[in-house]
Amino acid sequence: MFSTMRSAVARASRPLARAAAAQQERGFKCSVLGAAGGIGQPLSLMMKLNPRVTALTCYDVAPITPGVAADLSHIATGAKTTGFTGDDLKKALDGCDVVVIPAGVPRKPGMTRDDLFNINAG
Repeated sequence: MFSTMRSAVARASRPLARAAAAQQERGFKCSVLGAAGGIGQPLSLMMKLNPRVTALTCYDVAPITPGVAADLSHIATGAKTTGFTGDDLKKALDGCDVVVIPAGVPRKPGMTRDDLFNINAG
């Protein structure tokens, strides 16, 4: 009786296991906004190295952002890397599953964390 129940449970759980495996194998299009900064560049590198990332867009207001993406594109992974700058924010975000925003104004001397938060989040 227990072996019959065990085999029935195993048969019933196979579609769930396949669905979970398919979800884990799914690739993600990711974007890093602020990709040319001191945090954004290594973060973009880590995203590029993630095997679940299939496309990576790098955006920043700095004109060097396409160069950052070009450097990342030389790393042999399955992720296609593209850089955007200026008015191309909508292109960078088009179809993204994950968006990470390390961009912001750096803290200046005499500035409180509340001041910094109000500038960056306001």
